[in-house]
Amino acid sequence: MAEPAHDLTPPIPFSNTPALATADVISLAEVAAKRAAKFAAMIDTLEAGPAARAAEVGRSLENVGMPRRDVEAAVAKAQAAARTEVARNSADARWGAIRELVTSAESLDTTAALWASPVTVLSRAGLGTDERTNFMRQLEGAGAVELTNMAVHAAATGNKVLGAAIISIIDRMPRKDRPFSAAELADKLVGPETKAVNDAIAAIRNAAQRAIVRNREFEQRRVNPIDRVKMALNNKEA
Repeated sequence: MAEPAHDLTPPIPFSNTPALATADVISLAEVAAKRAAKFAAMIDTLEAGPAARAAEVGRSLENVGMPRRDVEAAVAKAQAAARTEVARNSADARWGAIRELVTSAESLDTTAALWASPVTVLSRAGLGTDERTNFMRQLEGAGAVELTNMAVHAAATGNKVLGAAIISIIDRMPRKDRPFSAAELADKLVGPETKAVNDAIAAIRNAAQRAIVRNREFEQRRVNPIDRVKMALNNKEA
């Protein structure tokens, strides 16, 4: 018996998170940056405490003439004990701060999909409006020259609804017959806004990742070079 054919139709990328407006995403990025800075300051403070305790122990033992090797061992032991206590006492605060940042990052799945590219953004302009319907009707059957002229007009006037109608028309055309790239027109009309939103999304996700890495370094008491390289690459891309 023949195997049933697999359905290769790509799924719709549904998400349970709400779609955020441009201003909301940018505002969330600002909040995430402040939270990340506050978390970094908290870790700095937590790391300073055990170091100060170790220095205090070292000074006390040096004053009584203890051998240097014994002083160093005692200092290391005091710092380790103080760090263990600080880590235990700060766990709830640290993970609470991380959860806030991670929740912000995870709330962006739908927004990221809707702002995946300028074409994705422009294609939504004027949906369901008479203006877009009329533009679609007028452009049906338009040739390459007319479509190009209308694209230039849409870009010059900032008419996103006209631009959306145009890319909808050329999307139905065979690729070899398209008079210009839909991506080029979309980038002209909504490129800066799309970039602003995607930069904000990247900043929020990077803020969460930085907090996770910094917390991991604090708990493990060492820097992971791979984590640092990943963060540097993410920041460069953002």
